[in-house]
Amino acid sequence: MKKLVVIAASLAVLSSCTPTPQKYAGTLTVTDPKFNSAECKEIRLQALNYDDKVGGRMAIGLASGILLGPFGLPLAAAADASQEEKRKAFAREMHLRCSSTPLPKNLEEKPSRPSAKKS
Repeated sequence: MKKLVVIAASLAVLSSCTPTPQKYAGTLTVTDPKFNSAECKEIRLQALNYDDKVGGRMAIGLASGILLGPFGLPLAAAADASQEEKRKAFAREMHLRCSSTPLPKNLEEKPSRPSAKKS
């Protein structure tokens, strides 16, 4: 039961890490020189039409919870993690196109794991 609570708390934290593209677009500074560029206008328009697939993720979570019980949590977590990465990549691209400020820490790409060296 303790593991279930930890996993549920982790999912809640994970799902709230990166705001939706619509919300992130609202945080951009309109006085920034990049804000009125064609690239920024294009990605802000894409943000308005961004589908976060909330309904699909909720259906997967509900179905896996009902059918698989606690064993369905990894499936639901994987769906949320995948969508979180897509939101993060979209917000990163929007920041790069629309802001002159440095990239926030939460939008930085994680370095890929170095491959094992063969001798």
